[in-house]
Amino acid sequence: MKKKWLIVFGAVFLVAALATVGFAANSTKLIVNGQEIKPDVPPQIINGRVMVPVRWVAEALGADVQWDEENKIVGVNTPQLDKLRRQVALLEEAVAANTPREAVETWARGVKERNGALQYAILSPELKEQKRDAYESCGWVTGVSSPWIRDYHIVGESKTADDTWTCDVKYSWETSSGPSGDSLCTVIVKQYEQNGNKKWCVSQVLNQDLLVAQLREQVRKFLIRKYSNHYHIEKIVLSEVAQKLNLAGLEFEAVFSTTVTATPLYTSPEDWPTQRGKIKYLEENQDNLSSEQIQKIKETIDFWNEELRSYIGRPSEGNEFLKVIAEFDGLSVIDEESVRIFSEDPLGNYNPVREDDPSFLTYEELLKQGYDEMHHLISEEDKP
Repeated sequence: MKKKWLIVFGAVFLVAALATVGFAANSTKLIVNGQEIKPDVPPQIINGRVMVPVRWVAEALGADVQWDEENKIVGVNTPQLDKLRRQVALLEEAVAANTPREAVETWARGVKERNGALQYAILSPELKEQKRDAYESCGWVTGVSSPWIRDYHIVGESKTADDTWTCDVKYSWETSSGPSGDSLCTVIVKQYEQNGNKKWCVSQVLNQDLLVAQLREQVRKFLIRKYSNHYHIEKIVLSEVAQKLNLAGLEFEAVFSTTVTATPLYTSPEDWPTQRGKIKYLEENQDNLSSEQIQKIKETIDFWNEELRSYIGRPSEGNEFLKVIAEFDGLSVIDEESVRIFSEDPLGNYNPVREDDPSFLTYEELLKQGYDEMHHLISEEDKP
């Protein structure tokens, strides 16, 4: 590995990002990998940052440190990391695939064993660059402990170009109570040159079951966000009714029939925030209103009290069809920032959901809405 050069000015310090710093009564302790280090220059807090001598931290982490007096440069070299990277590179070469089927077998085995390192080793260079952070964040252990994959079989394979094969892999799932069904994914492998040799790597994995599950979770989160401000959610039922895959744009969509059973959080109509806003308007402005205006506001409040009384305190069901669309990467993981949700209108058209819908508004926002409605009601009456 090339040496990393850190240019330092004045005293040579390193922010202890790689160390754990504990605070005692009268001193700052430096702890690296569980061992206390006592440098000749004690740790200092400067402008809210804990600063420690670079040599002590680097050497505790197995690095060599050199000081270039003439150029005022600190050189930090990590030979242990070089050896580890060389070891990993050789292991990846050992599992490199010489045939398309071998590449798919390696990938499927890595998925079955939840071995992220094995999966990563067989990925294309582009996917390795995209997915390394994701594998590292899960400690190189993928999937979940239950259900687990009992077995897998390659059930179809075809050559789609000179350097590309497409294979279908069927996974058989199991839980502690027994078999849990099968799932099918498509693995696309391509030939890449590595160290002067051509090897087969996974360039894309299309798992529509995984995509549906992710979009289902997005819909569930949306419904919780929609109802939780003003309702106690008792049950959410989601049923997938349609799906569509756009390979050209790496975009997937699914339509879900949704049912939410919920009970209002408010125990009386007068507690509903829009009603509370109407009542507040009347209380604050009745001295400046005519008897006719007061009567009109009271009639509006009474009308909505009666409407609300019919379901406050009782569970009710909200039913709608929701379509969710999202972009996904080469391993069938959606980009949550690309998620778009649409709601079906009475004519069967899907329109983007509007988060200014009263369901999404806070108590204070609905209170203001009710207050403004009464102000608007009186203002309209005063127009010629």
